[in-house]
Amino acid sequence: MWKRPYWINLKSVQMKKSLSTELTQANITQVLALLTSTPEKLEKVSQPLTVPQMSQPIRPGERSPTEILAHLLHCEARAAEAIYSALLLKEPLLLGIHPERQFGRLVRYDLLPFADLLAYFKFRRTVLLHVLASLTESQWARTIREEGKKRRESVYWQARGQALHEVEHLAELENLSESS
Repeated sequence: MWKRPYWINLKSVQMKKSLSTELTQANITQVLALLTSTPEKLEKVSQPLTVPQMSQPIRPGERSPTEILAHLLHCEARAAEAIYSALLLKEPLLLGIHPERQFGRLVRYDLLPFADLLAYFKFRRTVLLHVLASLTESQWARTIREEGKKRRESVYWQARGQALHEVEHLAELENLSESS
């Protein structure tokens, strides 16, 4: 599994503006650092919460911690599929399956216990990082086509998008764990 080098300051890559869309080795390192840190942060923010709190919405009309983790898994599954497809095929077409409205309704991760989802997330992340850590810069640049879009998206773009998406939801969970 890829390990974050000691010199990477995660606080410096917490905002979208600080994580460039430009494909460089420094940016790849930042993306890998964010992706590596998510499982540990999920575990840390969930520790002070009780099992019943895991299924309670953070605020009325918002998701529960279990629903947030299920959502992250839905999005991670679609992003990982895009990454693996780009690495296996030449500019594959990624079908327009929405992570939440379609994939999420099929797999219903939200009905599973938080602890099981976290274990599954950790396993999936270990596999994804194993693949990403071995890539050359040209492999990070490989692209997919998305149904209904003209723009091609690279492996880097997909991994960056997933990492930043996770940062947003981790902030939600951190706020909850601080207030409990």
